[in-house]
Amino acid sequence: MKANSLAEEAVMDTFFVARWPKWSIVLFGRNPLVRTSDWIEALVLVFTVFVSLLAVPIACAVGTAVHDSHHQLYAERPQTRHTVTATVTDDNAAQQDSPTSMITVSDRWRGAGVNHGTSPADTPTPSARAAGDAVMAAAATWLTVAIAAAVPFAVTRIVLKRVRNKAWQLGIDNLVGGDGHNRHP
Repeated sequence: MKANSLAEEAVMDTFFVARWPKWSIVLFGRNPLVRTSDWIEALVLVFTVFVSLLAVPIACAVGTAVHDSHHQLYAERPQTRHTVTATVTDDNAAQQDSPTSMITVSDRWRGAGVNHGTSPADTPTPSARAAGDAVMAAAATWLTVAIAAAVPFAVTRIVLKRVRNKAWQLGIDNLVGGDGHNRHP
């Protein structure tokens, strides 16, 4: 009975041992099976990640510059326009209450002696439009740098894979004779 009660009380604890990333083992480990091509690939991967992370503050600076210039541009734009009175002829567009988009309304207005109609109604504030432009510029900058850093890694990986495959094939050919038979008796 005592053994049975011990089995019921026994609880198995599990734990997880985190593994180091493969690139860190290849670069800093002393495994004799690590090939030079593995070391080169890991080094290029670390460089790619480093460049991508370094691009984040640069992309943020680009976004800030775009925001500042576009905010000023959007704030000055209404001062260079002439105010005219228009009559809205279609009230369906007025129901589109989106604070960040531009809507088009059907209207009639007269300016410089010419009748006009269907004009865009600018609903976003200069700050909101500038913020959207800044986010897009920052994202485009970072993505461009990240892709530019990833392309050499991808090319390096393809080339090294071909080199490894060629070495494997050469090793197999040396092991097996040219006629498909083992050279050793």
